[in-house]
Amino acid sequence: MKSVFCLGLAAAIAIPAPVASAQAFETVSLDATSRYNGKNVTLRGELLRPSGAGPFPAVILMHGCGGWQPSAHQALREHARHLVDNGFVALNLDSFEPRRISGGWVCKDHSRLAAARVYRQVDAFDAMKFLRGRTFVDPENIFAMGQSNGGSVVALLAQNNASILHGERVFSGKPPSFRALAAFYPWCGTLSDAGVAYGGLVSPLYVFAGEKDDWTPPKGCRIKNLPGADYQFIVYPDALHSFDLNVRERRYLGHLVGFNSHATFDSRKRMVAFFRAHLIGN
Repeated sequence: MKSVFCLGLAAAIAIPAPVASAQAFETVSLDATSRYNGKNVTLRGELLRPSGAGPFPAVILMHGCGGWQPSAHQALREHARHLVDNGFVALNLDSFEPRRISGGWVCKDHSRLAAARVYRQVDAFDAMKFLRGRTFVDPENIFAMGQSNGGSVVALLAQNNASILHGERVFSGKPPSFRALAAFYPWCGTLSDAGVAYGGLVSPLYVFAGEKDDWTPPKGCRIKNLPGADYQFIVYPDALHSFDLNVRERRYLGHLVGFNSHATFDSRKRMVAFFRAHLIGN
């Protein structure tokens, strides 16, 4: 296991030349294993893929507690385009509108946030199963990234208990592991106790945080000697929560949010490099 900590002021990471990408997002739907309020749920997503037959590695993108609000949706689309330009299929997954709880409803209550961290883990495995059924996707190289609440989900997916317990519900047995995961400004409360309570990480994890984040402060993500898979963490000194959303600094539900160009573009490059480093079968 390797843990790496650094400040976000390093030189740009060299990324291989981009590949041709599809011209438009394809709207897709998939059945959710987790019922909501006793009702079946059909998740929606946006799929973007490189040109060619593949098979390509793939990344599931998971939104924050506000769902696909315009600025967050656009940021996820920009992440998706960058991933596709670098040879990954991207599936932008919406967990909230299909459950009729979008628009920030989840953000306003800790119990709603906690519940979302549970059923969205199952959503991620539903999305993995969906991608593994596509001929243009390499089934052994599926990754995930998430923002805020989605980042907390991703951090849980990297842990042994979550990836086995929730994945079994979808795969009817021990599930495949995500090859690696990237969490953008997550709540690291569960991750802080992972070494003791959950046996560390089953999948490599990279956490990107803002030093000035007053919603999910990065303190809990500074973990040394986390057992299991590769763990890396970077904090951007001048970045707030939601630093990859193209919005001016403002308050949202009492917390400062706002765009930071260095944090956005540096984290995007580092995410691709991290995923590439953990590809198998090449």
